[in-house]
Amino acid sequence: MAKSALSFSTEVGRQILDRVQAGQSAEDMAKQLGRTPETIRAWLRIATAAGQKPAALLQQPALRERAVAFGSELVASLFSWREAQYAAQVSREMLKLYQIVSASLPGLPRRAIYKKVVMARTGSDLDEAEAVLRRAEQSFASWPTERALTFSDVVHYMAVSEYLAIDDRMATRINMGRLVAGRIPPNL
Repeated sequence: MAKSALSFSTEVGRQILDRVQAGQSAEDMAKQLGRTPETIRAWLRIATAAGQKPAALLQQPALRERAVAFGSELVASLFSWREAQYAAQVSREMLKLYQIVSASLPGLPRRAIYKKVVMARTGSDLDEAEAVLRRAEQSFASWPTERALTFSDVVHYMAVSEYLAIDDRMATRINMGRLVAGRIPPNL
């Protein structure tokens, strides 16, 4: 589970205050401090509502505020768990498809195998599958340095795009690429 608002040390509290004064966003602070943006915002709301000075800001928040912060962390961790499970499932399914395609069509170039796997997973035609591969390449294989498309890139793209399509989500909370890379052999 993510760290709660209660676990801020004096030093972290001072860093947050310094970063707020420097104009840093809650999202940036959350990434750097290993918290969720809502936890940072809740901590800042508690501190500013009490009108406390920097040294006094680090006192324990009221029970109600702690419960709200805990609830936010709990919801965030449940979404993260759901995303991780989805990425693992897509990885398993696409790896199985890769094994089936490569076994049934030995000697097929990697990109052609990727295309067949995408076609089998999505029910798309050859042109649509090629478009998916191009988008995966643009998303993961061309920045920050250009390299060859890997199967892990294709699986990562499919996991993220499918997950975002569920209920018209706008973003993911976890790094699905790291989860996918741990499940897909790097030589594919």
